[in-house]
Formats: sequence, C-alpha cells, structure tokens
Amino acid sequence: MPRFLGSNSLKARDMLIQRSVYTGYALAELDKVEGPAIEYAMIKDFQKDEKLLVGRVDRRHNPIFVNTNFLKPTTGIGSPVVLGFVSLAFKDLKAEYDKALKTGRLSRATRALSEMTVKKGYKEPFSDYSDYITSRVEEFKNYARLTGRINEITNFDTFTRVFMDFVKLTGTERPFTGSMYFLTKEVSPLISGLALEIAEGPYDNDKFKVDHFYRQSNFEYLKNIAYAYGFMIDKHVPWRLIADLNSPNMRPYIRLTYGLKAGSAVVLGLSFNKIYTDDISTVMDIMIRSYNTLVRYRPVTVTKEATATVGDSGKTIFRRCKKAKTVIREPMTMALAESIYPNSFWIDKYARIRNVETGMLYSDALLDVIVRHATDLTNALDIDAGMSYIISKFDNLEHFEGSLFHDITRLDFAEAGKTGVSVDETVRRSVQASNFVIY
Repeated sequence: MPRFLGSNSLKARDMLIQRSVYTGYALAELDKVEGPAIEYAMIKDFQKDEKLLVGRVDRRHNPIFVNTNFLKPTTGIGSPVVLGFVSLAFKDLKAEYDKALKTGRLSRATRALSEMTVKKGYKEPFSDYSDYITSRVEEFKNYARLTGRINEITNFDTFTRVFMDFVKLTGTERPFTGSMYFLTKEVSPLISGLALEIAEGPYDNDKFKVDHFYRQSNFEYLKNIAYAYGFMIDKHVPWRLIADLNSPNMRPYIRLTYGLKAGSAVVLGLSFNKIYTDDISTVMDIMIRSYNTLVRYRPVTVTKEATATVGDSGKTIFRRCKKAKTVIREPMTMALAESIYPNSFWIDKYARIRNVETGMLYSDALLDVIVRHATDLTNALDIDAGMSYIISKFDNLEHFEGSLFHDITRLDFAEAGKTGVSVDETVRRSVQASNFVIY
C-alpha cells in the first residue's frame, strides 16, 4: 500500500515524487480499482488535458466568466451560490444523500462525509485579479529601478519601450490580461459557478485526501450518486463536485433552467460573458498605472545630452562633455492617452503582450500582419471585430503543456525515438499554422 505524503512543505524533488505517487495510486484506494489509475468514470483529473479550463473557456476556446445574474443559492438564503441548474441538481443529490444517512446506509462517524452541506460555491475572481495587477505594477517599478532603466524614461513614449521589455521578460510566467490570468492555476475552479465544495480541507495534503475521502465507505456512495446527478469529482480535491455539462444526467436540470433541450452550448452561450472584450482597456490601465507609479516615485530625472558646436570646417561637432538636462515626468490620464495614441497603438501593444503570455511566439513579421489586419477591421467595423480577430490568433489551447495535443505529440516523439526535436516548438508551429488566416 503506497504512502501518500505529498504537501507543499516538501522540497521540490520530494514534492514531485510524492505528487506522482498520488496521481498514480490515489484511485487505487477505491473498490474495484486495481493498480495505477489516472481517471475513473466518476472522478476526473482536472489538472490533466483541458479539464482545468472547464467553465473558463467556450467551445471556441475564448476565455469566459460567469454572468452572476444566473447564480442561485445551493440550499437556502445565504448559502453559497452556483449556477441555477447546478443548484437544482445538488438539491436532489443532497436529498438522496441525507436519506441514506437517515436510514443508516451511510456512517455518521466519518469526519468529512457525515453530512451533505455546501461549504464553498462561486468565488468572485475580479478582486483577486485587481490585487494581482497591483502587484505586477509594483514589480515593474522594481524592475525599472533595479536595472537602472528608470533613467531612460522621460515620458510615456520612452516608458513604453521599457515596459514591453518587462513584458517579454516576465509575461510568460506572470500574465497581464484577464484573458490569460483567468486560465492559470492560480485561479480557483470555483469562479465558474459550476463547482461547489462539500467539505473543507488542505488542498496540498495528499494524506488528508486519501484518509478522509478515498478510504471512506461514504465516499464510495458519494462518487456514485454524484455521477447519477451529473457531477464529476475532482481527483485532487475529492470534496469538490463539478457539473458535467455533457452528462445526460445533468441535462434535465439544464432543460428545466433554460427551457431548452441542450447542453454545454446553451449554458456557455447564455450564462457566460467573454473576457477579451475588456482586455484593451485593461492593458491601457496597466500601462498608465505603471507609468504613473514611476512618475510618483521619481517625478524628476536628470539626463545628459551631448553639446553641439560648430567646428572650423563649419560642420556640427558633438563633444564628449555632456550637458545635464532636468526633465519633469508628466503623469498620464486615460483621456489623454486616448486622445494622443490611436487604436493601432493599443492593438499593437495588446497583440504583443498576448504573444508573450500565451506562448504562441509569432515572429515579428507575423505580429505586424496580425496588428495591421486587426487595425483595419477596427477602423472599418469596430473594436469588437478587431479584438475577435486577435483572439482567433491566440486563444488556441492546444499548444499548452498538458493539453491533449501536446501529450499526443510527446508520446509520438517518444515512440518514434525522436531526440533533439522540441515538442514545444513542433506543437507551437502546428498551432500557429492552424490559427493564421490571411484576410
């Protein structure tokens, strides 16, 4: 019997080993499961393939967030909220579970599963994102200060060059836009309105998960009844239930809520909004805040310029002795930025930020084409048309490490004995080719 000792307190190597033990053998604690198992019909690994993004992207891979008007209490007034159909399904599940407890079919002696109550539901993500952006602004100030590049910044134009270098340096690991931030592992699946948690426990403690859930007889009943009502259990958080939009057992609740005989397309289309519509204004805000933070930190700077004189031959000569010049940095406002810089300027910055943070890494030549086409669409139609075009070039998840396409390519390379060939680069080029449409 394996020992489950994984936790965030371990050193990196030990953590990797212990996480692998949990990933391979946690489900072996269940009845009728022998040997290593990654997933089970009722229990899914939401850290594998694209499952992490359930409720975060639509069918076209556009990042989305739930419309809070569709949220309902899970049980009574004041209880955690989820999407309406999820609430209906859970209430029926709870009634069945409570009945099994009352009749003695289930044990009340277990600590975690002796009752069926919702501890957590929908988690509002925007305040966390705001705090995150504040930290990124502070990181930029430190970058400019520690590298000495703050001395290069005399106005918003010179700031922009330094800021974009900062994006290239840090944007892959620490994204800027909401479209990318909401897809990271830093953000809880509870933001989707599709998930709820029926217990509280340490997310990083593998032993707790196994002892209080996988090895409990009540958990065997829970996984079966959850499946019967259209829920999946998160393998890594076994007290988290997530609505399966494609489950035939969930469809009656979707139909009852929306009055339509459909599944995921209806839910994602009606109860979610696209994130990217706010991305340009977000980029503008981040850049203006970052610049103004430097202005407040150091409003005055001194630059040196080479002095020019006229030599005997009549030619202008720049001498080594440079003249000091005092520059007062002027703050930038949103209204002023909108009046000075055209749409093409912000579209260019947005596309280049997305290029870094998504890891697509288009060449500068292709980026120029993307920006030009997006600008043309914006000028001919509106900003939504331009944004939709840009999104089509970057919101493809198949190149992400852990995606199904990435895993299949890696396995194909291994079977073919290919060495010295980058899986990441091969996948990225394939996705770039599939994304790029010439208009």
